[in-house]
Amino acid sequence: MPNVHGIEFKDNQAELVKDLVRELLKDGNCAVYALNNMKPNGELRMASTPPAPTPREVGGVFLRIRPGINQATIVRPMNAKAGDPLTKLAKLTQAETLEMIRIWRKETKSGPILIKSTPITSKAINPTAAGQSNQSGL
Repeated sequence: MPNVHGIEFKDNQAELVKDLVRELLKDGNCAVYALNNMKPNGELRMASTPPAPTPREVGGVFLRIRPGINQATIVRPMNAKAGDPLTKLAKLTQAETLEMIRIWRKETKSGPILIKSTPITSKAINPTAAGQSNQSGL
């Protein structure tokens, strides 16, 4: 059985999982990691931050994939609203699944961090403007 990031998937599942992970990694600012202790066969997760040593510090998980008997199962994040709680990964619906995962990433607020910039004004700040006094303590 092929190994995808530390989790064993069946031959037909492995290629679909690899394609999905590649597409999501192209979006940037995410990490893929395996949880081998999840029963019965482990779980593959994608998050906006790499896994921390303790489970309480892990944040931003927007995708969980579990290997199955016939098809891999995608588990919706708990704080996402769109889509079904469990989705089977299939080649026919891969584009729709990818769009749903991107929606989950937005809903879980685990997308790339955008820094808001303050607007630049053309007027210079005048410290001696009305209401301010120019006092020197000398």
